[in-house]
Amino acid sequence: MTEVNQSVLIIGGGVAGINAALDLADQGIQVYLVERNPSIGGRMAQLDKTFPTLDCSICILAPKMVEVSRHPNIKLLTYAEVEKVEKVDGGRLFNVTVLLKPRYVDESKCTGCGTCVEKCPVKNIPNEFDAGLGSRKAIYIPFPQAVPLVATIDTKNCLYFTKNVCQVCEKFCPAKAVDFNQKEKRITISVASIIVATGFDLLDPSILPQYGYGKFKDVLTSLQYERLLCATGPTGGNLIRPSNGQKPEQIVFIQCVGSRNEEVKPYCSQICCTYVTKQAIITKEHDPSVKILVLYNDIRITGKGQEEFVRRAKEEFGVEYVKGLPGDVTLNPKTGKLDVRYLDVAAGEMKTVPADLVILSPALIPSNDSKKLAEILGIETDEYGFFKPSDPLLPVETNVPGIYVCGACSGPKCITHSVIQAIAAGGLTQKRLNLKNIKKVSEEKKWTVMKGIEKPRIGVFVCHCGTNIASVVDVKEVTEYAKTLPNVVYAEERLFACSKDSQEVIKNAIREHKLNRIVVASCTPRTHEPLFRKTCEEAGLNPYLFEMANIREQCSWVHPKNPKEATEKAKDLVRIAVSKANLLQPLEPFRTSVTPTTLVVGGGFSGLLTSKIIAENGFDVYLVEREPELGGSLRETERIPFKDLDVKSRFKQLVGELLNNPKIKVFTSTTIKEVKGSIGNFEVTISKDGATEVLKVGTIVVATGSEKLNVKKLYGYDLPNVYTLEEYEKAIETGKNPKNGVLAYVLCLGVRETEGRTYCSLTCCSEALDQAIRVKTTYPEKDVYIVYRDMRLPFGVEEKYLEARKKGIMFIRYPAGRPPSITKENGNLNLNVYDLELRVNLKISVTEVVFPSPTIPREDNKEIASTLKVPLTISGFFLESHPKLRPIDFSTDGIYVCGTAYGPQHFEEKACQAAAAAFHALIPMVKGEVVNEPIVAIVDEDLCIGCANCEPVCEYGAVRIEEGVSKINPFICKGCGVCAVECPARAITMQHFTDKQILEMVRAAFTPPPKPEETSILGFMCNWCAYAGADTAGVSRFEYPPEIRIIRVMCSGRVDPLHILEAFRLGADGVLVAGCHPGDCHYIGGNYKAEKRIKQMRSLLKGAGLEEERLRIEWVSAGEGQRFANVVKEFTEQVKKLGPSPIKKFLLRQKVEGGT
Repeated sequence: MTEVNQSVLIIGGGVAGINAALDLADQGIQVYLVERNPSIGGRMAQLDKTFPTLDCSICILAPKMVEVSRHPNIKLLTYAEVEKVEKVDGGRLFNVTVLLKPRYVDESKCTGCGTCVEKCPVKNIPNEFDAGLGSRKAIYIPFPQAVPLVATIDTKNCLYFTKNVCQVCEKFCPAKAVDFNQKEKRITISVASIIVATGFDLLDPSILPQYGYGKFKDVLTSLQYERLLCATGPTGGNLIRPSNGQKPEQIVFIQCVGSRNEEVKPYCSQICCTYVTKQAIITKEHDPSVKILVLYNDIRITGKGQEEFVRRAKEEFGVEYVKGLPGDVTLNPKTGKLDVRYLDVAAGEMKTVPADLVILSPALIPSNDSKKLAEILGIETDEYGFFKPSDPLLPVETNVPGIYVCGACSGPKCITHSVIQAIAAGGLTQKRLNLKNIKKVSEEKKWTVMKGIEKPRIGVFVCHCGTNIASVVDVKEVTEYAKTLPNVVYAEERLFACSKDSQEVIKNAIREHKLNRIVVASCTPRTHEPLFRKTCEEAGLNPYLFEMANIREQCSWVHPKNPKEATEKAKDLVRIAVSKANLLQPLEPFRTSVTPTTLVVGGGFSGLLTSKIIAENGFDVYLVEREPELGGSLRETERIPFKDLDVKSRFKQLVGELLNNPKIKVFTSTTIKEVKGSIGNFEVTISKDGATEVLKVGTIVVATGSEKLNVKKLYGYDLPNVYTLEEYEKAIETGKNPKNGVLAYVLCLGVRETEGRTYCSLTCCSEALDQAIRVKTTYPEKDVYIVYRDMRLPFGVEEKYLEARKKGIMFIRYPAGRPPSITKENGNLNLNVYDLELRVNLKISVTEVVFPSPTIPREDNKEIASTLKVPLTISGFFLESHPKLRPIDFSTDGIYVCGTAYGPQHFEEKACQAAAAAFHALIPMVKGEVVNEPIVAIVDEDLCIGCANCEPVCEYGAVRIEEGVSKINPFICKGCGVCAVECPARAITMQHFTDKQILEMVRAAFTPPPKPEETSILGFMCNWCAYAGADTAGVSRFEYPPEIRIIRVMCSGRVDPLHILEAFRLGADGVLVAGCHPGDCHYIGGNYKAEKRIKQMRSLLKGAGLEEERLRIEWVSAGEGQRFANVVKEFTEQVKKLGPSPIKKFLLRQKVEGGT
């Protein structure tokens, strides 16, 4: 089949490919996402947490994965490979042949129930997702959050394919999805651009036998250890030794295994130091008593917040870092432990340390099909096999026009930089697309049946899910019970509620029975709610008149041994859902048109490139620069380290293009005074020479740059022959630098401090190394020293480090806390430094000293941030919304950041960020309007007393007091509901999670009142983490007591004290509130506000005669299913020990005395 479209092919479904796909699809561009594995997610899906924030990895990735699977503009082709690419129409299009490998399971029928996996007799196959530590069956679903959630048959191990026997999976599949007759298929698609995002693989450490990998079970790779730590890993997150199942007492991490090794991989793998730091911290959180030793070469960090992250591991968690060169790893037969022999560089001696686990950080290498794919695509690779970018300043373009690369397929990099490159690559594809012909956002829906304001007529559909629910829960009994509930006029059971035929049944029932509210009792709303909402919409019903009861993940799967209790719980969950359905109201998305102009603040390199890209896509740009000239620091930049570029020429060309582009209006000597409005419709007041002007724009990009710290003035070294690096560069250019003598570069002064400038400036090492090599090459007789703490170099520069040493440049490492000093004696300069490796104090007579100038934030950042209402980091740089998934977005929608305003970074990183910011600024303008989900807070101005309690608690600045009343901007509001709880006048309503709805759900949970012998616990769970953690417990079959009933809220900060008091008033024995881990809240700080309220509530309960232990708040991430189950078990046991609550006793006594 051939499909011709203005479309883009993305090869690789990891985090980079996912982000590129969603950004393009959101503009109306057709995207084909090809992934060779059965599920998208890539390496990030295997991680436990991400650095430096320690976010649960799957918590932040899974919603994106699900979004990909549901996006109407994304065609997901998993378990597929690109076989052939042909240029057509003069290279304007590519015809791509894609091989669809047979899963032997019909994707359209498979429901992901797992019955086939359960019945398969072939066990103990090494599980690729667990890096070989765990096992799987011959038919398997890669991991619980897999997308698509479809089984795949491994033909190498399946008994049917190897011995022509069995077929048990086919026999027991309730959906009849197993199809042993599936064949390979090939499709041809026509695309305008291709993005390659194939990620990386890891070097097999067994090629380095001295480490004992593959020989000793307790020697693991870092990826294997990541799976061991993960709650969804082979041990459920229990930290044990694979050899004997015991807890480790000491763990040794060995860095640079194969990396920075001339005989294996000479380059640095970039991310190892930081992810090992992450793993060390997580280990300490698991068990603080574990001793951790990290043997490193240099501690290298590559991004924002990472320097502080390493310091935190040392100071807060006691992780020991030793510059050590490992010798070998052997098994001590007497102790059963591993002996790790290494050279302690600081001590100057060989040491041996016992270890229960040894974790190796192997080199990142190109994915195993990179060479073949490069030949298919015709793109170049570097000497290591990574895809080679063609533009050194914008490293996402390749030698083939229209083909772009992003992420680790072009060299090792962290998630943040991978995502930025993915956004940039997506943006650059638009050069080959006609944005004007891309379809705009669909017009507003008109609901053709009922608007839902009539008296409720509720339809309930109870799912068997094959046997996943029905084998435990009496579905027929639940269905009959549903018919008795208020305003339920129709109830039916379905084998699979999510199947296509069931969707038709639901639509027909809506029309035939005039249903205006729908409840489906099946699996989790986190995966299936959008499907059922869409079904309601197709039947003409407002999609927000729908509710779900989770009777699979949170009932049948966690109570398999208690069918009677599970059935009663399922009834309760249906009753709770119906109670909310009775109060549901039709909601309409908020829509606003977008002013098709972007404001770019800052006329340095990043601002210039951002403006150029936006204008090239046909949209107007206002470029505001505070200085009289454009260019920023680029005006003074003589060269970019290790780039053979004429910087001045490129700069003049870029400025010339901007000044001659009619789409760009430049304002120099101009500042921003005021910003009003929100995404799509900002009003910005600018000022020049006292005169003001108001600009109307749809989006804003902050590219204000940074400043340089003059270290020699800071330390009082304003002496002759003491230079900044920029000053010495000019001396080189003019030939004024001495030809002989001794030159010393002194690094890391003014940054990496314990307070103030705690960060690493990132670029100083490569700038000094580049200049030092050029000086030494020109003047071989000149002695050159580089005095440093850690040499931190980007990918591709490691060889230059080796070259410098071979040329005779001398490197002196000094320790933290003992910085070098410069003294002048008898007219001569002396460099005084402690050499960490020689362990002596050196006094070196030098003729010149050069200090690289670290990047520091601009002095006016605070003023700009206040004007734009965006946050800053403690260091004073602008703070992005999320370091991994939204690295160029602010939490305020419609405002983006790029360049060194974000923080120190290399030149090519600035370029990618600029392109990424331009792309994100374009998205709402290309769409033509902003559509925001109606689950936001609204204000009843008649009730508002203007107290302003709501304004400071909003993390997004969506709330403002205007003319004495609260105003909430629906295009800024994220729907956490925190403001609704703070409002003393009850003037704020959180739509779809109103107080009336939640209180009615609480009442339904205790109707009829609990019996004396029954323990009743109510749980309030945040949607993003705790509720997802409960789902993970279900998927993993982690059982817990059936006494708890869960109510889903968007944020733990939405839980009102009234909700809790109502539960206790009605006889609850305990209330559990659970949310995201501190610092990991989906709504920034909602969980902190919840914690504060719960502490106050516990004191209140105590004063009212209730034990404070009956109310608890817990933190559970989406991946912590085992933790969720344990928390419920522990809390249930605690509540049972306390006995029935005093209020419950009173209610029961009252009931007896009343004779009812």
